[in-house]
Amino acid sequence: MPSYEQKRERASALYEQGREAVVNYIVELETKLEQMDERLKRLEAILHQDSHNSSQPPSNDKNKKYRTPARIKSNRTSGGQSGHKGTTLKRVAKADTIIEHKVSNCSYCGKSLKTIEPDSVSSRQVIDIPPMQQIVTEHRVEEKSCPSCHHVTQASFPADVTKSVQYGKQIKSIATYLMQYQLVPAERTTELLEELFSCSVSQGSLFLWMHELAEKTTTAYNAIKKEVTHSPVVHTDETGVPCEKHNYWLHVVSTLNATYYAIHKKRGKEAMDDIGILPEFSGIAVHDMWASYFRYPRFRNGVCNAHIIRELTFVEEEYKQRWAKKLKAQLLQMNGVVERARSAGRTTLEKRTLMKYRSVYDNLITIGLRKNPRLRGSPQMRGRTKQSKVRNLLERLRIHADSVLLYIHDFRVPFTNNQAERDIRMFKVKNKISGCFRSVLNAQMFCSIRSYISTARKNGISAFAAVVSAFYGQPFIPKNNYAE
Repeated sequence: MPSYEQKRERASALYEQGREAVVNYIVELETKLEQMDERLKRLEAILHQDSHNSSQPPSNDKNKKYRTPARIKSNRTSGGQSGHKGTTLKRVAKADTIIEHKVSNCSYCGKSLKTIEPDSVSSRQVIDIPPMQQIVTEHRVEEKSCPSCHHVTQASFPADVTKSVQYGKQIKSIATYLMQYQLVPAERTTELLEELFSCSVSQGSLFLWMHELAEKTTTAYNAIKKEVTHSPVVHTDETGVPCEKHNYWLHVVSTLNATYYAIHKKRGKEAMDDIGILPEFSGIAVHDMWASYFRYPRFRNGVCNAHIIRELTFVEEEYKQRWAKKLKAQLLQMNGVVERARSAGRTTLEKRTLMKYRSVYDNLITIGLRKNPRLRGSPQMRGRTKQSKVRNLLERLRIHADSVLLYIHDFRVPFTNNQAERDIRMFKVKNKISGCFRSVLNAQMFCSIRSYISTARKNGISAFAAVVSAFYGQPFIPKNNYAE
């Protein structure tokens, strides 16, 4: 760092060079100060970000608890509400086992009552499950010699009985259900099978069964892909997944009735092209404003406003800019109007109302742009000058205004992208429980099986029932309601 005397000498030399040299030096200093100030704001912003004002997950928050900004607090107390119809265990019409408790002697005088008919009988039922144990089925095939030609004929074993000793479909279904749906790690799954059913199963067998289930659900997986490709509205998202000691990306495209997962090395358009849904899709895709989605001209884009509201909350709290608070309130108000109109059976708002909302939106964006002008680069800098976080947000809201407000024009478009985020959440849970995928093949099988299970559950079929039916060769196949 130069000393005070060196700074004075440099300033004197500039002064002697004339007015123009001094002015240029001051402009350069101001530009550097602006850039340093913006860099300082960005670093402070990183420290102040958490789940309530950014896309950071709540698990990364440090000793902070916030309510979701878009969630409006109700006046109801926690727990069951007044008038709520409770549920309790119901008696079954016919019990599997009946145990009679007879009266042998009078409890007062001790006289025998064995031959006396009861005046009345009351009963109570206990619901339980039978002791869990293996059931071994032995298949025997006969061999017979023909007395005429002496040819030996042998009966055939069932097609799925291929080994001298093997496990059946039920134990396979339980094991894969635990691993693929309940996300129990392989080691704990083997322990559970041993302790509950006395089945000594290796981890290698578990992965073979997983591979078998993935093969048996291939037809369903392809049908799900077709279903979401032809749906009018889909939700899309992506998240990082560790695989083979590298970072891969899990992509999800889902609807209310179907879920399709795929894994890829890339996050952007290259991955989306390889997966093959979005290049053929022609409806409305709801997402978090990731730039790659806007590169497809075939479909319209809807933006998750929950992401926008969190970013506006950040601008409001960190930069104290009122336009952000007003825009956030406006977006939430419009969503309330849409919900009421949808409940009334309408499919869109009146044209005059739409024009009014768009005018308010544009005015607030204009105010924000004025308060956050573009940063100027110094003459020595090459390329574009990095803009502030707020300016970048405003530019995105201005450029993609039609996508941000699509939910008030078309009631099929939801206010948020929660559908995709709910569908993708279980993969993050798996990462926390079991760690990374050891191979891409395992990740692909997991995507296929989870797509099948998630879709089955969305159609009212339990996860375990879906797994069992797949092992018996009758997987659930979703109906393609939108295919051309």
